[in-house]
Amino acid sequence: MGKTKEYSPEIRGIIIDLHKAGKSNREISRLQKISRQTVDYIVKNFVAEGTICNKPRSGRPRATTSSEDLSIVVISKRNTRLTAPEIAAQFNADRDKPVSVSTVKRRLCDAGFKGCIAVSKPLLKPNKKKRLNWAREHKNWTTSNWEKVLWTDESKFEIIGTKRRVTRQTNERVNDACTVASVKHGEGSVMVWGCFGGSAAGNLVRILKGILKKEGYKKILKDNAVPCGTRLIGPGFIFQQDKR
Repeated sequence: MGKTKEYSPEIRGIIIDLHKAGKSNREISRLQKISRQTVDYIVKNFVAEGTICNKPRSGRPRATTSSEDLSIVVISKRNTRLTAPEIAAQFNADRDKPVSVSTVKRRLCDAGFKGCIAVSKPLLKPNKKKRLNWAREHKNWTTSNWEKVLWTDESKFEIIGTKRRVTRQTNERVNDACTVASVKHGEGSVMVWGCFGGSAAGNLVRILKGILKKEGYKKILKDNAVPCGTRLIGPGFIFQQDKR
């Protein structure tokens, strides 16, 4: 039998995030365009072992010791925006026998780290409290409850911007070191409004004049949110906007 394809820690992390969100393996397979068998294996391995990485194979000895594994993690924690090649370069600076970038990626994966897009801006303490309260209020919702929600938000896409990818653990999403400050104005950018519900995306609307004002926002909701919510979910959909 030929060697099966192995997916990156980032893809495996997405699969597990969808699994935690209540998606079935069949749904995950369809959304990510990955075979059902592969999704089954990754989810089963995570449930049994608590990791998204493959079990270590027998063969040649590990290239790093447990102490060196910790050093790799420390380098990444000090600067979450370092890429695996950059971490490898720092780690190898004082070594006679350098390790590969692939080894660095595996060690980070073993420690529960994955590459992610940084949150657009750090949350202020009042907003953190509001989000925590909101999460507690909805902690007992079922998958069928969440499938009735139409999620909406505005976002800016910049041609020239700061380095947005970070390497972090699952619970570090809104840590200050893993976020990037948002920019209100800038050249080479476009602002859009979008929505999605259930397992489908709704309209994506370009905002032509920078910051979205009250009347423009009302028009977008009337022309897009209501029709999309009705089409994707049904007349009784729940409207949810991002409240930072």
